[in-house]
Amino acid sequence: MFFPLFFVLVGFVFAADEYYFDLQYTGTIVKNEEKNANVLLVGVNGTPHTNVLIKVKITGPATPKLLATDSNGVEHDIAQLGYWGPPSGFPVQGDFTNTTPIKATFTKEGTYTIELSLVDVSNSNAVITSKTFTIDVSDEETPINNIITNNTIEELPQTGTSIGEFAMYAFIFGIVFLGIVVYFRKTH
Repeated sequence: MFFPLFFVLVGFVFAADEYYFDLQYTGTIVKNEEKNANVLLVGVNGTPHTNVLIKVKITGPATPKLLATDSNGVEHDIAQLGYWGPPSGFPVQGDFTNTTPIKATFTKEGTYTIELSLVDVSNSNAVITSKTFTIDVSDEETPINNIITNNTIEELPQTGTSIGEFAMYAFIFGIVFLGIVVYFRKTH
């Protein structure tokens, strides 16, 4: 009984993962500074749909500008439109990764949520998949981990193994190695 239930659950998880979104950018997002990012729509053995589009819902202190360029070279503010794709939809199926470069500008600092939903236009905008991203926008560029102040480098944060830890590991390794050598000399 365990195995059939297990396969049903695994099948359900994979079905839910047919389509998903990802948002990629680097660094800090600062108000009034344009940030380049990529929105990815990924299909993994996705069920065919002939008319889908991406709904965009944003909440936060202000409506940002999210500029994307279509295949005709025309730039659209998808935050203002509330969707991405032709109004009649576009087809998706199978395995793919569709990357849409965007230029984002936030006019106010604070926390924003961006919900992306893949909807089936030909089925009353039924949601196929959805994901919400939380974006924190700061007032100004933050110094690297607050270690640089007035052009003075403060104490750097520790990364990796410290000299004390390295010495301790070397000492323990030496004791173990010495023990192995003594053991082999006694047995041979």
